[in-house]
Amino acid sequence: MAMSRVVLIILDGAGVGALPDAPTYGDEGSDTLGNLSRVIRLRLPNFQRLGLGNIEPLMGVLPASDPLCLPGRLAPLSVGKDSTVGHWEHMGLVTVHPFPTYPNGFPQEVIQDFQARIGREVLGNKPASGTAIIAELGEEHMTTGRPIVYTSADSVFQIAAHVEVAPLELLYSWCRIARDLLQGRHGVARVIARPFTGPVGAFVRTKDRRDFSLEPPRPLYLDALKEAGVPVLALGKVAEIFVQRGVKKQVRVASNAENLALIVDLLSGRPAGDSSASRFEDGLLLTNLVDFDMVWGHRNDVEGFARGLQAVDAALPRILAALRPGDHLLLTADHGVDPTTPSTDHSREYVPLLFHPRPAGAPAAVYEGRFSDTGATIYNLLTGDRPRLGGTVITDLKPERGWRRYTPVVHASESAEGRIPVRLGPEEAQGAGDWLTREVGEASDAAVILGSGLDLDPGFREEVLAEVPYRSIPWWPGGSVEGHAQMLRVVRRKGRRVALLHGRSHEYEGLDLGEVQLPVRAVAAWGCRKLVTTTASGAVAETLVPAEVVPIRWVLDMQYPGSGGKPVRLDGTGETLLSLLGHTGGVHASVGGPQYETPAELKVLRALGVDTVSMSPAAEVRAAHDEGMDLAVLAVVANTGDTTHAEVLAGSARAGKRLTELIEVVIAAWFPHDIS
Repeated sequence: MAMSRVVLIILDGAGVGALPDAPTYGDEGSDTLGNLSRVIRLRLPNFQRLGLGNIEPLMGVLPASDPLCLPGRLAPLSVGKDSTVGHWEHMGLVTVHPFPTYPNGFPQEVIQDFQARIGREVLGNKPASGTAIIAELGEEHMTTGRPIVYTSADSVFQIAAHVEVAPLELLYSWCRIARDLLQGRHGVARVIARPFTGPVGAFVRTKDRRDFSLEPPRPLYLDALKEAGVPVLALGKVAEIFVQRGVKKQVRVASNAENLALIVDLLSGRPAGDSSASRFEDGLLLTNLVDFDMVWGHRNDVEGFARGLQAVDAALPRILAALRPGDHLLLTADHGVDPTTPSTDHSREYVPLLFHPRPAGAPAAVYEGRFSDTGATIYNLLTGDRPRLGGTVITDLKPERGWRRYTPVVHASESAEGRIPVRLGPEEAQGAGDWLTREVGEASDAAVILGSGLDLDPGFREEVLAEVPYRSIPWWPGGSVEGHAQMLRVVRRKGRRVALLHGRSHEYEGLDLGEVQLPVRAVAAWGCRKLVTTTASGAVAETLVPAEVVPIRWVLDMQYPGSGGKPVRLDGTGETLLSLLGHTGGVHASVGGPQYETPAELKVLRALGVDTVSMSPAAEVRAAHDEGMDLAVLAVVANTGDTTHAEVLAGSARAGKRLTELIEVVIAAWFPHDIS
């Protein structure tokens, strides 16, 4: 058979969300691309067309209705979160025992043996940031000639040396000695050469890093490709991770930019450099865009990471245009390295998969596979044979972990940027609603959301029919703010079932808009069609006093503005209800939080005609409108002027009687013939 071409591009460290076991690695909440997009809204139009936004919610990268690629999310079977672990598993080798790490530095017997072999003592021998340790010990290194040895949370033995003290070949020879020494129980995944240059006080690392990896202990798909006569051309450090196994030709690169330019040249039939031996006519082109990890990720450089993604995005049209009929492109990653967290180490995450072209018959869903699926698929595409080393062929469309719906989108406003990708959408809301039907029973006639410190008079609860902690309901978010009890209680009131939602969640707690809206959408899916949402608020109008309850006619969404950046005005309590409540209706401002308003901000709100302000309930109001629910909004004045959360809770508690009276009026208006 005529051999085709396959391109595998690994975006080093570009994870897409914490794995279930991430907390055991200290990585709970890590989400490299997702968190990055919430710090710097990304602009990646070509990645969007390919389907990157279909995999997970990325602010600025919407899901594509008809993506050019099959979007997927891959999970490892290996332990660890090292580059070696990730790359090896992509090529079919699962690591079942973790590589050794050295949080307290290397044992003295290791250091002494290494010093004896290189004929000089070392500096450091501790975990450290590479840039920090050369700043700390670089001057002493230049004076003494001693190499700087350090490690990190990963399984690495790193040797830093100034190029004027140890020329590259000398540094590389030290690394080979360390690699020969570090076997068995001290068999670290990689020995890394870290040359640097510059004067004291202004040291910078050079681009001549080199990795000396442990020999893979079992066969790789790269070995199988070599046996089948399939050539592999590797760009950058990636060949070193596999100790050149199966690689016919390696071309060194100095940066992501050089790497991307070479990919385009090679796909277009031009050689890499001056050598015709580096042409890419068939087989596998394997590369790693290491700057995401080495230059930006480990340094928590969110701006640099975002610029790097934009550079790849800009190169994608040229890469796609250079593909021939029958060629395939896979983009993935090896682990996470979330630059938004305090940690500067790798993070235990899922990795993305973008497989081009999208296979015929692929469902409109995300492929949930394993790392080894990449190697299995490449082997199948280039040899025509079934996988030998594990993994599933992606084009079989039978992912081991099944299929998952595309990233849902909610409409936060009518502006050009009003479509927001979220973690939870209609599918999860329906699932939570179905759970309520099974476990709680008949849907409530009405639901009441009670904000910070708010509760109703005990007499409202004639009969408690069910009590369910939020954590028991699938997908239901649990907040962490004091005064939110996180409990759903169903009561009978004058013959009607009323669901009391004690507490809400907020986006400032690390949730997204879809998660904040899920309770409203879930009770709607349950069958509840009427909603009262209450909010403990600060007084903006100077005539208001604590414990006053204000029926709200309009809710201004200050978090998701409309066209021109103006706050969107959402309908709250309708005129008929306002008349029954004896009020003309106030204007409430819903802000992002979590801080309370400054005097200057209160002045602006007064200029907008606002009466009350809080960190809710615009998200719930939008969801209620989307679901076609009847709605009432009640703002409880908990404080006036500068305040603390404790004062808000105390003020909320004093309003219980009046709040109960108004809710009784609302429910009576909704069910005039059924409530006595």
